[in-house]
Amino acid sequence: MLRIFSSALILVLASCSHTELLPSWQQDTGLIYNEAPSRLAQQSTTPHVVARAVYTSADRMDALLASQDDSVEPVKGPAVMGDGTFSLGVQDAATGQWLETRLCGGQLFITGQPGQAYKLHLRNLTPQPLDLAIGIDGKDLMTGKAASWTRSSLRVDGKKTLVLPAPASDMRAPVFKPVTSDHALHVTGSQGTTGLIQVAAWLAADAPSLPGQKLRAGQVLPLSLYPFETPEQYR
Repeated sequence: MLRIFSSALILVLASCSHTELLPSWQQDTGLIYNEAPSRLAQQSTTPHVVARAVYTSADRMDALLASQDDSVEPVKGPAVMGDGTFSLGVQDAATGQWLETRLCGGQLFITGQPGQAYKLHLRNLTPQPLDLAIGIDGKDLMTGKAASWTRSSLRVDGKKTLVLPAPASDMRAPVFKPVTSDHALHVTGSQGTTGLIQVAAWLAADAPSLPGQKLRAGQVLPLSLYPFETPEQYR
């Protein structure tokens, strides 16, 4: 009996080590999905996640990163933000090349020269549509007004990519401004500041609620309350 229990425990631990972190509306801690997490997320005025990207020129970047006293991970292309809701990357507007980017302390650090135009590249990693609000240098990207964490007209469908400005659009590409301090590191409010890009995301108000579904018997390990296989509705 002890051997059976030990084997089951090992399998549970192994399965947990490979479990992907999912947005709250896709978690099913009760093993039966009753749509409540979706409804709350659809109606929430608080963003599910806010991704932060701090930028500065190449000659100031090392000092900015050193002030974080945290590990630094170079990133090529978009980086997965927060709990895996979406990935975010920045490209040179003229060449399309990915800008030098590092991930440190949960936020992106982007090397950009003053006057350099750039594009934002956002990939929705969930199967559900997202409402977005993007603030750059304290201004809302779409309206030019003061930035805020309020759902805007921006939207990205499940598993789709949003590039801003979009190809062939009339929107002008944002431009990096001169940054002479580390002030952006300490600003945590929705208004933002120069040198800070913030992307807020919500589950879209019209996102379909996932139906209730019990796990099949084969998806639960012996003596375990947790599945070792992803329920069909989350794939």
